[in-house]
Amino acid sequence: MNVSSSFIKKCIFELQELTEKDRPYTRLVFSKEFKEARNWLTYQFEKLDLEIKIDNAGNLIGVYKSFNNSSKKVLIGSHLDTVPFGGRFDGIAGVVSSLAILKNFKDKNVKLPFDIQLYDYLGEELNDWGMSCIGTRGMTGFLDNEILNRKDSSGRVLKDEINKIGGRSESIGKKFDLFEDVIACFELHIEQGIRLQNGRVEIGIVKSMPNISRHRISVFGQASHSGTTLMNDRKDAILPAANLVLYINKLAKEYSKKDNRHFVATVGKLDISPNSATIIPSLVELLIDLRVVNKGSRSEFLKNIKNEVARLGDLYKQKIKFKDVVFSPYVEMSHDVNAMLENSAKKQNFSFMFLDSGAGHDTAHLSRVSPASMIFIPCKDGLSHCPEEYAKIEDIKKGSEVIQQSILSIKSKMT
Repeated sequence: MNVSSSFIKKCIFELQELTEKDRPYTRLVFSKEFKEARNWLTYQFEKLDLEIKIDNAGNLIGVYKSFNNSSKKVLIGSHLDTVPFGGRFDGIAGVVSSLAILKNFKDKNVKLPFDIQLYDYLGEELNDWGMSCIGTRGMTGFLDNEILNRKDSSGRVLKDEINKIGGRSESIGKKFDLFEDVIACFELHIEQGIRLQNGRVEIGIVKSMPNISRHRISVFGQASHSGTTLMNDRKDAILPAANLVLYINKLAKEYSKKDNRHFVATVGKLDISPNSATIIPSLVELLIDLRVVNKGSRSEFLKNIKNEVARLGDLYKQKIKFKDVVFSPYVEMSHDVNAMLENSAKKQNFSFMFLDSGAGHDTAHLSRVSPASMIFIPCKDGLSHCPEEYAKIEDIKKGSEVIQQSILSIKSKMT
């Protein structure tokens, strides 16, 4: 049962138009463009005669109903939101892939002894509330009141935004009952790396996702005129901050070299105040993105960073504060689901490999409460979170057929 390449291509090209016009491809969660994309997806659901709903966490769902009114269900899908200046395939490929599978089932009148629920998981990408995977955290009981009451830089409260798109934030706080009946969760995603491309492998089956955490370091100085304050009289916040950026990169390279598994640290966000060429910076805040499999290495790395913060504070005689912002623990994917994916790849005669993910995904949260895993498909030169992000339609088709075959294998065991 081949899925339609032309349908996949059509969907990708339609979604790429739903972006901020002056910075493609940008479709931030809760934005006008995001709502337009959800309207597009709702229309696709209607054309497939799916039951359409939005759950308490704000996830948009299209349900391909079982022939026997079964309570059992399989979850597929990914996300429609992007990072600023993101790409056309991150998240989108997984949603479109799932649509292609359900279109194929409908066109061929495939009857299943369980529902298939296709999800646009809300807000997978990191956003202005400092939170990723809003929808799956909500589904699995990991959105607490502190997170729900956070305000973004415009003063918008997260729970209010969830409610505006049809969620019910007052009902979030524990694992959703639906997981009692979930047989398996599948997600297709571009690799965002070069292992598949370099190895000329068609399918990557994900084994695990790393500990992912973010940490804010605030360096305090004293604002003053850049032209009149002599060099020895300054308390410039950017100098300790610059030292920290270099130290974090150097230390991460050392740990990456000695660790046998994934270890990366990035300072990708710097906020400088007052941020003027004529004023000495009074505050610099830097955000560390840390992704590590080895728990011991992670603890050592953070201890060394805190020691360096203290050392630089003493050296420059300036206050420097370290704060943990968010943490998602290491998770392993379901061995049973991965066995299904492996058998499906073999049945399709696709080459495959098992690999660890360096990125976090919605499936990381689903895997804590349900049998879940995901597959990667190649993306050109590993580029992602940028406009150059690219995946071949044929590779999306192949990945779709692996998940489709896994769903059919579940059917064959139940009938």
